[in-house]
Amino acid sequence: MHNRTGYTHAEYDRESEYWQDIEDAQQAQIEAQKNLSKAATDDKQIQNLKQPKITGIVPQEEPK
Repeated sequence: MHNRTGYTHAEYDRESEYWQDIEDAQQAQIEAQKNLSKAATDDKQIQNLKQPKITGIVPQEEPK
């Protein structure tokens, strides 16, 4: 049986699934990018806590 657009129900379902799969993949990609950015930010904050700040000033030896 054809609907108004000339698609059969099976064709319409396949087409809908196709576009839904694309949308799902795009959403997954956006989510992955957010998680990657957050992980990079978190990692950078952790590194900043662990490493001394580099100021460009060479520490001098303490006089003895």
